[in-house]
Amino acid sequence: MISVQEVIGDVDMIDPQPYVIQRSTGQWVSGGFQSTIVRTINVFGPVRNATDKEVQMLPESDRISRIRAFYATQPILTTRGYAPLPATHGEVPAGTMPGTAFTLSAIPPGGACSLYLNGVTLQPVVDYLLTGAAIVFNYTVRAGAVLYATWGITARVEAAESDVILYDNEQYRVLGVYRTQGAGYWKALAHRMEAA
Repeated sequence: MISVQEVIGDVDMIDPQPYVIQRSTGQWVSGGFQSTIVRTINVFGPVRNATDKEVQMLPESDRISRIRAFYATQPILTTRGYAPLPATHGEVPAGTMPGTAFTLSAIPPGGACSLYLNGVTLQPVVDYLLTGAAIVFNYTVRAGAVLYATWGITARVEAAESDVILYDNEQYRVLGVYRTQGAGYWKALAHRMEAA
């Protein structure tokens, strides 16, 4: 039996929409994130209103503002610079594939991160060791693999990157980024900040 609700909600059935990711690179100055370089990334992907279940995953989100789910085939980063609220940082670790050694842009607070390889959550010690910002795998990561790391951040994180999404003349703060299973999309849950 086919569930009509699942078909309608399937990301592959949603009409792709154009939107823009503004990726800022900068540093923390006097307790605030200041951008030094802003790159514009044009994206064409599914966009839909967030479900009630997704909204519940974002405790710091403004429930009154419209929350949307943006999908892309490339990684999307969370928005920084809203101290003192904690958030989640995500990035693709630097390194060469095939290989066993990769590096994060900063040492994760608490010395821990969540690491994903081709959408599968990896186990520390079993799959890899994290020392500072260095990741060493217990096996070789094959060429073409998708490696992604996330961890909690605070206002004291050093220089890094963050994304803001521009869609339908509105600016959205990225609160959470998730890797979808099967379809290979990055899903960003974001809420409207102000008119762009």
